[in-house]
Amino acid sequence: MKGDTEITNTKAQSMPGLFRNFAAACAALLLSGCFLSEKPLIGEGVYIHDGPLAFCLDGDEPCHQTTLQEDAYLVLPHPEDGEERPIAVRFRPLMEAGGQTIWLGEANLSEDDEEEAWAYVVARKLKDTDLGVREYEVAVPDCSGASASDLFRYGLEKEGSYSCRVTDIDAFSEYLRQYHGSDFADDAWWEKAR
Repeated sequence: MKGDTEITNTKAQSMPGLFRNFAAACAALLLSGCFLSEKPLIGEGVYIHDGPLAFCLDGDEPCHQTTLQEDAYLVLPHPEDGEERPIAVRFRPLMEAGGQTIWLGEANLSEDDEEEAWAYVVARKLKDTDLGVREYEVAVPDCSGASASDLFRYGLEKEGSYSCRVTDIDAFSEYLRQYHGSDFADDAWWEKAR
């Protein structure tokens, strides 16, 4: 699958601004051990909040507003991001950690007329703003520390040096609970993974 890795890495590098932060959080994952899939695995997504929400991808940048599209949130680029397109993210509940629901998100990074590419993120409530918008912080779990036996056990496949292919969403969810469950309750981990 060497060709797939080269395509995926090239695709990540060709998305210079696709939300510099989200793509940095999702495409830079390609450089730091992210989880990817060639097809959507979550199935039908669920709404994580009944009102307006924003996704915070980087502590130094403003949060991204969202809109709903069927069972996914469209994460909107900032006006200064030019003609970048929204990124569709669908969610499912993953676990409770630190008194909060942790959500598993599947972000569609596919470009027109190219192979599909999906990246996996986690999200948790950050705060409610004075304007009634709920902010969620989004982070990228890392697969670089997964052993060969863990990869096999949880239906993950090493994809080059920098990423892991997800083949079974339920097994992947269990992997995240087992190996990142304590991270999800740790503010320092979220700060680093954002």
